[in-house]
Amino acid sequence: MIFFYPSLRLTTNIIVAMKRYVSFFVLIFNCYFSIGQIDKLGFTRSEIINSTDGDPCKSSYDAIWYCGENGSRINYGFEGNTVTSVLYMWEFPSKYEADADVRNEISKYTAEFGRPEMKNGQAFWFVGDNLIMIAYGYTNGNHYSTWRVSVR
Repeated sequence: MIFFYPSLRLTTNIIVAMKRYVSFFVLIFNCYFSIGQIDKLGFTRSEIINSTDGDPCKSSYDAIWYCGENGSRINYGFEGNTVTSVLYMWEFPSKYEADADVRNEISKYTAEFGRPEMKNGQAFWFVGDNLIMIAYGYTNGNHYSTWRVSVR
């Protein structure tokens, strides 16, 4: 009796196809999540609170902060009662890792929107009525990769 085993090439092709599928799924999820937050520009304070699971970890007249378990944060900035900016902050254990993430994000957005305007290590893109910014941040002893969209 002869047994046929899948060739190494076939197995490699399946692995490559699975990696592409997972990468595609992650890309679609990220686009959906980002677009969902951009769509919150113009929301009122009560609409943000009612559309978000969990309670804010910090709140003031012009901002609401939501804090994740892993140190990440989302900030909704207000002018009056209207959201005019959304800021994401991802925490990293070191400046090196946060800088690496910032460089990766800048490369990704450069491919989509073209070369950014650079100032003090921050990248800026003007997209329609919005301003997108990606930068390294350091606050309260923590290193962050930050992404912000705001109304111009």
